Amino acid sequence: MSRRRSRSGAKKQRRESALEAQTHLSSIISDVSMPMIARTNAAKHLVRTSSRNRLPLPVSHRHWICRGCTSLLIPGTTAKVRIREGQRITTCLECGTIKRFGGGPKYNRGWKN
Repeated sequence: MSRRRSRSGAKKQRRESALEAQTHLSSIISDVSMPMIARTNAAKHLVRTSSRNRLPLPVSHRHWICRGCTSLLIPGTTAKVRIREGQRITTCLECGTIKRFGGGPKYNRGWKN
């Protein structure tokens, strides 16, 4: 029995440390005064930490990290943002991955007759 308790305690501790790491990396990404290289590396480490520990990405940064190359998407610098028919289309300028937000289901997008 004691073995199970220690494993669950270790699991809880690992999860807590991963959440601490997530908040620290999120603060680095949000800090505009940090160099761009540090912010990009923090984004890559945030994705890696989240996937290793099966944690979702923080909602505040989910839209601004590329799924293709895990780089930080900054409008005008590393990302191109366009609005078309009520939908935000973000294109990564490093790998070309396109992310679409809003606009409803696919069959609802496009020309309206």
